[in-house]
Amino acid sequence: MTDPGTDKREAILDTALVLFTERGFFGTPTSMISKEAGVATGTLFFYFRTKEDLIDTLYRRVKSEAAQALCRGMESETGTKAKIRRLGFNAVEWGIRYPAKMKFMEQFAHSPFVSTTAHEEGMSHFLFLQDLVKEGILKGEIRDLDPLLLFCMLASSLSGLVDRVSLTDDLTEREELIVQGLDIVWHGLSVHPQTELTHAGSTTKKKRCHDYE
Repeated sequence: MTDPGTDKREAILDTALVLFTERGFFGTPTSMISKEAGVATGTLFFYFRTKEDLIDTLYRRVKSEAAQALCRGMESETGTKAKIRRLGFNAVEWGIRYPAKMKFMEQFAHSPFVSTTAHEEGMSHFLFLQDLVKEGILKGEIRDLDPLLLFCMLASSLSGLVDRVSLTDDLTEREELIVQGLDIVWHGLSVHPQTELTHAGSTTKKKRCHDYE
């Protein structure tokens, strides 16, 4: 039998997710959250001491769920390209299934209303992406560039891919768009014959992966 207290806590979190993405942090008073969730305001503060505590809890949860969804099945793939392909399909599937969570994660990714601790914990769930990039560099499959830059570019590309694919309900078109998008992502990350960038006649010195370990 489900614990009534758990149901109330979940109702508060689910309601806060929708309201925060629709109205922002300041536009969402705790009185509105409790009313929409069907609980007393005192009940909300029983589970979450402040609105900041509520949004931190929600941020940690959404980041954790997203990371678990994105890495699903990657361990069975061989090679960096295959892992990124699986990552991309996972990202689109999760983003389309949970649009409010996707929007919340993007909207509050750099928000001052989320504590530094929550931000750091949220990012820690995605360390596997940085490891994937570093592994690809060491294997000679990904450009030997700044790993953090490549990680950021990969993350933003996947976000854009989800946004575009979500505009169509046609499953065939969705798959074609995912394949096209991941092809663009891979060509941007993968090693090419012309890997060195030059400026004013001098070659840019490239940092090795181990510099960031």
